[in-house]
Amino acid sequence: MKDIYIVFLASNYKSGKFIRTFTRTRYSHVALSNTPHLAEMYSFSRQYYNTPFVAGFVRELPSRYLYNGMDTPVKVCKVSISDERYEWIMQIVLTFMKNRERMKYNFLSALTYPLHRSVKVRDAYICIEFIRMILGIHDFLTIPQLEKRLNKCVVYEGGIRALADTGSITDDYFEKKSFRFKICHTIADLAHLIRRTLPI
Repeated sequence: MKDIYIVFLASNYKSGKFIRTFTRTRYSHVALSNTPHLAEMYSFSRQYYNTPFVAGFVRELPSRYLYNGMDTPVKVCKVSISDERYEWIMQIVLTFMKNRERMKYNFLSALTYPLHRSVKVRDAYICIEFIRMILGIHDFLTIPQLEKRLNKCVVYEGGIRALADTGSITDDYFEKKSFRFKICHTIADLAHLIRRTLPI
C-alpha cells in the first residue's frame, strides 16, 4: 500500500475568494500530492500569476500560496491506495505533464459548477474533476462533497507555511506574460474546448 495526499486550499487570490463567496464554501481548490509536506502538488488551475484565463494542468509549488507574505489555509487528507493504483496515478501525472499543451482547463464545467453540474470535455478538467478521476470515485461533484467524504482521512489542517516543504525547485508561475499572450492563449483554449464538445 502507498499513500497519496488530497489537498484542499483556500487560495487568497481574488479568484479563490470570489469562488468561496459565491459558493459559500471554505475551500475553493483541490490538488494531489504524493508527499506529506506538499513539495509538489498537481491539479488544473491557472498557469501563471497574472493569467487567470490561461489555465490547464499545472505542477503547483507551495511558493504560489506563500506569495507576498500570505499563508493559505489548507486541509490535507491521506488516502491509502494499492501499489498498482499509485503507479497508475503517477503515470497519469507524468503523461499530463508531458502533454501540458493538450490538457486544458474546463471552463464549461467551471461555469456550471455552482449548479452542481459537470460538462465532460476530452482532455479538459477542473480541479475537482481531476481528483475524481485520480481517485476513481464519481459519485460526487463538488469540493465540499469530497471534503465530507474524506473527513476521516484528515492529517493536517492549518496554514500551508507550517507544513510545506518549499525546497529549491524553480517555479515559472510568477513569470509575467504580456497582454497579447493572455488574449491569444485564452481564445485558443476556448476554441479547443468548443471543438472538443461538438459532435463528430
